[in-house]
Amino acid sequence: MNCPVCDCPERKPYVSTRALMHTANNEVYRFHQCASCESVYLTNPVNEDRLHVYYTENYLPYRGANAWGKYSRFVEGSQRKLDRKRVAAVQRTRPNSSTFKLLDIGCGNPSFLQLVSQKLNAKCTGIDFSDEGWKNGEHSNLELVQTSLADYQPHEKFDVITLWHFLEHDYHLKQTADKLYECLKPGGKVIIEVPDYQSWSARKQKEHWQGWHSPRHLTLFSPKSFQALFTPDRWSITKHQRYGTLDAFTLWWLGKMEQKQIDWTAPMENEFWPLVGLKVITAPLFLFERVFPMGVQLIVMEKNA
Repeated sequence: MNCPVCDCPERKPYVSTRALMHTANNEVYRFHQCASCESVYLTNPVNEDRLHVYYTENYLPYRGANAWGKYSRFVEGSQRKLDRKRVAAVQRTRPNSSTFKLLDIGCGNPSFLQLVSQKLNAKCTGIDFSDEGWKNGEHSNLELVQTSLADYQPHEKFDVITLWHFLEHDYHLKQTADKLYECLKPGGKVIIEVPDYQSWSARKQKEHWQGWHSPRHLTLFSPKSFQALFTPDRWSITKHQRYGTLDAFTLWWLGKMEQKQIDWTAPMENEFWPLVGLKVITAPLFLFERVFPMGVQLIVMEKNA
């Protein structure tokens, strides 16, 4: 299997994991590192049509705030904080015009899009392969489309496209890069947030690190990865920061729970106060996430005119 980013055939073993946030413990997934662009990719992925097996009640993000029972309001508050940070990231890259068009790929629950629409006067579109995130809500001010990115046929071009933890799941990276280029206006921006496998937390937690999230995550990216995938004839990388909107503590905590081998289907109430205690204890460490990479990275790219 060649590198999905640069097609280089040379690779070396990097890490092996079991199926993370999943009940089956006998599955082994092997990640290799590309000799050219340093991307780390899964060399024995599951077929795309079998992925639904790994998105069950074991998958904590699908359970959302309800998994935390009487503490759910605190989790909902964390989501609102995350949405505000993402809106701020968009605001720093938006065009100068009073209104602009934004596409969010893999939007899930469109709370981020609602906030962008309200705070930045944006015309917002979201796409996802499932409508589970929005089918029971009122989102008349948003255009929400149940489709894959490959099948999406936009009626207009966008000023900003966001991919919050989407690209590491992608089975068709080169086609995605082409589609992003097609959907953007000249000078438009793409904001991508993904895990950072070259971070402290990944080195510390090894096969338990939730950035691997095997087999749901297929590719983890290095700086060279982005230069290879988003070629300079089409794109200019305007920002690459080794921290993002997602709290690096969250990724680290999930890895701790994986190492503990908790039952991901169980109510999470009993884990709430230990989580709070860990967050307090480790707060001085995670204050330095803007200096020392802790597990998340954010890229901003501009489409060349």
